[in-house]
Order: sequence, then structure tokens, then C-alpha cells
Amino acid sequence: MKDVSGNVAAGQWTEEQLHFAILAIEAAAKKMNVSPGEMQQRLSAQNLIESYIVKYYDVFHTMSLEHVAEDTIEALLKWESTSKGKGNEL
Repeated sequence: MKDVSGNVAAGQWTEEQLHFAILAIEAAAKKMNVSPGEMQQRLSAQNLIESYIVKYYDVFHTMSLEHVAEDTIEALLKWESTSKGKGNEL
């Protein structure tokens, strides 16, 4: 179920969305040469797992994992530099 902003609550993710989020986090971590745990923490701090990876799952799952990793990293770096940890909505 989506909330008014279009986000899917973590407990409401489908198995496919969860699997995809894990793959995206691992791919982005590998590309940035950081651990998946660090990547997950950084993405969570910006609320990008729910408000970006899962929210846009319908589009992202049609793309290559490399492209998703690049887009995820780009969004993360942008949000880290502009929000300073506010976890703003996309």
C-alpha cells in the first residue's frame, strides 16, 4: 500500500521490490567500493530506499542493474550534499 506521497511502507513491499532493493544497494555499494551495509545506512539516512528505489521500482526494474546503481549513486550524492541528512522526499 502506498501513502499519500506515493511511497510504499517497508512492511508493504512485495518480495520482488525487496529483492530488487537489495540488488540495487549491493550494486551501488560495489560501484562506490563501500560495503552494502554502509550503502544501506547512507541511503536510509536520506530516505532513498523507500522514496527512490522502491517508489520507482516499476521503472527501475526495466533498466540494467548498472544503470540503476549509477542513478542511485547520483541521487545519494546529490541528497547528501544538499540535504545534510534531512531525509527529504523526492
